Amino acid sequence: MDAGIAAVLGAVIASVGGIIVAVIQQFRQENRKDHGTVMEALDRVSNTVERVEGKVDSHINWHATGGTSGRTIRRNQGRSVKATKK
Repeated sequence: MDAGIAAVLGAVIASVGGIIVAVIQQFRQENRKDHGTVMEALDRVSNTVERVEGKVDSHINWHATGGTSGRTIRRNQGRSVKATKK
């Protein structure tokens, strides 16, 4: 192989390798951005789950400490039927 062809072949290989490295770096940057977005979403979901968990625990404790059976009192239960009709 002649020295000129070897130099050209080496330049081509270096150029193709440089392009491949540049593309890989671009994907890595996008991956970091996507990773950050996903982490923010997971933080929001985690906070929501913790809030719901606290509400459920509070509600279970309310039942365990002698709360009502869970039924709500009807609004017009104490009033007569005639008094509510107009």
